[in-house]
Amino acid sequence: MIRTLRFALPALYALVAACSLSASPAKAALLSNLLNGDTLLVGDKLFSGFTYSFTGNMPPPDQVNVLPYTDVQGNFGIEFNGSFLDFVFNGGSDALVEFTVTVTDPNKVIVGVNLSGNPSVIGGQGVMAVTETFLPHINDNSLNIYDIVIGATRLSDSVLFNQGFSTMRVQKDILGFSNGGVASMSVLRQTFVQAQGPIIPEPATVTLMSLGLIGLCVVGLRKRRA
Repeated sequence: MIRTLRFALPALYALVAACSLSASPAKAALLSNLLNGDTLLVGDKLFSGFTYSFTGNMPPPDQVNVLPYTDVQGNFGIEFNGSFLDFVFNGGSDALVEFTVTVTDPNKVIVGVNLSGNPSVIGGQGVMAVTETFLPHINDNSLNIYDIVIGATRLSDSVLFNQGFSTMRVQKDILGFSNGGVASMSVLRQTFVQAQGPIIPEPATVTLMSLGLIGLCVVGLRKRRA
């Protein structure tokens, strides 16, 4: 076990470093490029494994920009810019975007998520809404922002988890439905709250701790024999 840890931990650090080096720098990227395997590194958050599907008036992936974003609390994340729309009497439009977020700092974990945007319905009635879920399912928590006319408006939402995660899959369902008005959204922002996670000890520390435990065992055996 000790020998496995001594060899596995350096390999893990090397893998994280390699992922960081292979990621795109912290600048805007087209969603279409991210669908082809590109990644985006924002602070210590690596965004990868993007998928996207759309119907109706929702924008194609080459018309959606993905930008690095940091909120006022210093939480890292990404921002989607595009013309997410549903026009009058179109029958509804929908877009589904998914990605994986991974914390590259081995001493940090994700403990919460913030979501905000500018959903709106202009010139009549309708709905523009975003529903976000996570894998693994964490107490069935989900986030929702929306503008519902006639109804209510929520432009931001957040959730805190009862445990930390070093990686998670994020799913966003963007729904537009016009009932006489134009449902629209151009900005969708996402940040991840993190906290100190389980610290992985250095190989030398693991070795010293193991030697100390072995020494205690030897002393205990000698006392029993005496």
